[in-house]
Amino acid sequence: MKKFDIKNLFLQYSVYVVLVILFIMFSLLSPMFLSAGNISNFFRQIPPVGIMTVAYCMVLITGYVDLSIASIAAFTGTTAVYLGSLGWSPILVIPIAILIGVIFGTINGILIKKLDLPAFILTLGTNYVIRGIIMFITNGIYVTGTPDWFGKIAGTKVVGNIIYTNTLIFILIIILFSYIMKNTRFGRYCYAVGSNSEVARLSGIETDKHVIKMFAIEGALAAIAGILLMSNLNVGGPNEGQGLDLLAMAASIMGGTQFSGGVGTIGGAVVGIFTLQLFNNGLAILGVNAFMQQVVTGVVIVFSIIIDYLRRKAEMNS
Repeated sequence: MKKFDIKNLFLQYSVYVVLVILFIMFSLLSPMFLSAGNISNFFRQIPPVGIMTVAYCMVLITGYVDLSIASIAAFTGTTAVYLGSLGWSPILVIPIAILIGVIFGTINGILIKKLDLPAFILTLGTNYVIRGIIMFITNGIYVTGTPDWFGKIAGTKVVGNIIYTNTLIFILIIILFSYIMKNTRFGRYCYAVGSNSEVARLSGIETDKHVIKMFAIEGALAAIAGILLMSNLNVGGPNEGQGLDLLAMAASIMGGTQFSGGVGTIGGAVVGIFTLQLFNNGLAILGVNAFMQQVVTGVVIVFSIIIDYLRRKAEMNS
């Protein structure tokens, strides 16, 4: 009979425990926390970083990191605003923005696999390149003049004043990619490559092709996140989204995705980002200084890395 280990149980489900504790704590500390306005605000803010988290979870499962995802979102979202302000149809604007995201993701994948470059350093470089290009083009100034249809992408009411179209898009992406990772060849290949890339290659998987495809899909999701982010703001913000890549990575790890690859679920990562966003939302409701919120968020990210280390250590010892 397997021995009951409360430590391993906590490490496995720690993010769920933390989410429940935070929800109860903030509900008791502030009557504003469960107000309709705050709940609506929460669900309107979470889709962009939530979609990035779904994408980042797949990247981590495959054994890689990407520090350029937030810059891709800013670039594509700002581009969509600019094209819309010129009078372009949404039928053209949205596919073009997503295509740009796919191109950036594909470039990352090709450079990493074909030139055998470390993903961390390479995407750190492309992060600066992508962000620098859009900042140079816009001179760091917000792009305005958005057409009416652009704001409606994220801001159309679906359920009362609580659920809007951006939340609905986020939910559909969660369902779609949860299915893909669990039930398709692409998902199985992600886990196989992340667990041991060389064994995966020897078993017949075209690992280079798969990784490039994975980065392309991540780029598309980053573009969707960027469009929703700018639609919510109703402007093109070339400097928006900074730090969301690290939040997405931390949320994935908090939700059980291993930094070393091969282990994780989309559902766990989504719970992770809900925990982080609920935490930030609660601190804001309580009036905690914005700079102190950054400090506390940084501590939570470090904590998530430590939890990942302890989780892997426990698995090796079991």
